[in-house]
Amino acid sequence: MNDQYGDSKIDDTALRKMLQGVKKDIDEKRNRIYEEDDSPKVLESLGIDLAEGRATFRDERTIDVSNESDDTPFRLNAKYGIVIATGASPRDPKLDIKGLDTVPYWTYENVWNEFFLSIEQNPKQKVTSKRIIVVGGGPIGCELSQAISRLGCSVTLISSNRLLPTEEVEASTELQKVFEKEGIQVICNQRVESVSKSDGTIIVSLDSEETRLGDHILVATGRIPNIQNLGLDNIGVQITSKNGIQVDDNLQTSIRGVFAAGDCTGDRQFTHYAGYQGAIAARNILLPLKDRGVLSQVPATTFTDPEIASFGLTEEAAKQQLGEDLVSISYRPLSKVDRAVCEGTDTHGFIKIVYHTKTKQILGSTIMSPAAGELISELSVAKDAKLSFDKMSTVMHSYPSYSIALQQMAADVYYDKLKKSKLLYDILKRAGL
Repeated sequence: MNDQYGDSKIDDTALRKMLQGVKKDIDEKRNRIYEEDDSPKVLESLGIDLAEGRATFRDERTIDVSNESDDTPFRLNAKYGIVIATGASPRDPKLDIKGLDTVPYWTYENVWNEFFLSIEQNPKQKVTSKRIIVVGGGPIGCELSQAISRLGCSVTLISSNRLLPTEEVEASTELQKVFEKEGIQVICNQRVESVSKSDGTIIVSLDSEETRLGDHILVATGRIPNIQNLGLDNIGVQITSKNGIQVDDNLQTSIRGVFAAGDCTGDRQFTHYAGYQGAIAARNILLPLKDRGVLSQVPATTFTDPEIASFGLTEEAAKQQLGEDLVSISYRPLSKVDRAVCEGTDTHGFIKIVYHTKTKQILGSTIMSPAAGELISELSVAKDAKLSFDKMSTVMHSYPSYSIALQQMAADVYYDKLKKSKLLYDILKRAGL
């Protein structure tokens, strides 16, 4: 959009035409991914028998499947075991926000259909005058706020905490600066008390007694596991305090042979983690011995611009666990990364690595940068391989790349380690070693 229109006044007709192209592009790519990866045709080509309908447990090895087109359910019997992978859905925000049941609202599930429909149904209202209120400052709320803003609308983001509250404070602060620079109004540490509608305008009342006005409201306040109407109580599957299916480290539920994977367990809700767990659950049913499916540290990326990726412990969490003396930090702003300087992406962003002061083992990391999701994966691999942070200085990286910053930061730690061992090295040198 910026390439097409820059900072000049946007003609509404041209903008609407551009948005039609955006919708077409989204639909085509979403359909392509579905057809190539997830469609019934693909599943059947992999030897998977597909039964469409609602599944209900009859006993530990039997489920009944019913659908609207057939009044008679049919029965499936599992020889080896069952994996429950029913995902999660948006948490019902009407439970927390008074009056929301009287106002149409969007969630991440319907936002794009509703957004483009609202553009088409209101040809007299300029796109740039459309006001969207987003409730929720987590990953979904942040991603969608920036996306909708960049499509031309006015966006107000309301968060009951700071933005991305589970990330490092630096990431929250910098992301808020980015949003405000792009024209997104950010309201942090305030709760939405109630919502009402008057003459087509949505009125959002905050706990500070302030109000915000909008044309549409998008609510992104969390997700809950899909475990209703599965008949889990028929077989005694235990549920956690987060209303997810309780599993052990190998993803087995309280019932032998019945496993659960992904968002339905109430664990961290990432597509890649769910996919990983699904594979592990199937492996643990079909093969001898068991692999661990519940991980303590999972890399994740919030796809704002710039991206924010993290894994492991934050600085604060590491110090709470190990004590301040055993936790060290390596920090580099993007203004010190040559690739970012060349591309003009050096204004906001950083690489922060938390490591053990003595062993130099990586404890966690947060990266705010273009391609942060790629960079965090390298650190995750290094940690899994038990490669100490300083040893990453010996791993060659290409220049100029964003990832060479990891090698350079590791080199700083490596050289500091050399300085502290200088006396020993001098003795060994004189001994001819």
